[in-house]
Amino acid sequence: MKRARRSLLVLVALMLVALPVLAACGGGGGGGNEGNGDQAAGNKITVTAQSLSFDKTEINLKKGQTYTIELVNNDSVQHDLVSEQLDLEIPLTDPGKSNSVEFTPQQTGDFEFICTVPGHSATMKGTIHVTE
Repeated sequence: MKRARRSLLVLVALMLVALPVLAACGGGGGGGNEGNGDQAAGNKITVTAQSLSFDKTEINLKKGQTYTIELVNNDSVQHDLVSEQLDLEIPLTDPGKSNSVEFTPQQTGDFEFICTVPGHSATMKGTIHVTE
């Protein structure tokens, strides 16, 4: 009886130690889009416009991969997202709406993106990093 109890305690202790490791290795994260530069699972990147700013100021992409880039406008005025150097343009998006485009970067480097509405680019800008 004492041996069975000890074995059970050891088993429970091992499970408690293994649980955080298994949780860290489990699904659900998928690459995350939580940080400024991190990308979501798959190849969809969502940028939210609110309070005359973008929630992401850095976007990391791979040359030759196709992405869906979505602009969600949670502000009270229209916004767009444009990178002239990359020929990327998400058109003017009304408040409470979203627009998306498919985009495949063909060159590597760091490229600025902005909102082109007059005066907005002072606070609505960021960098797209394209790597091999």
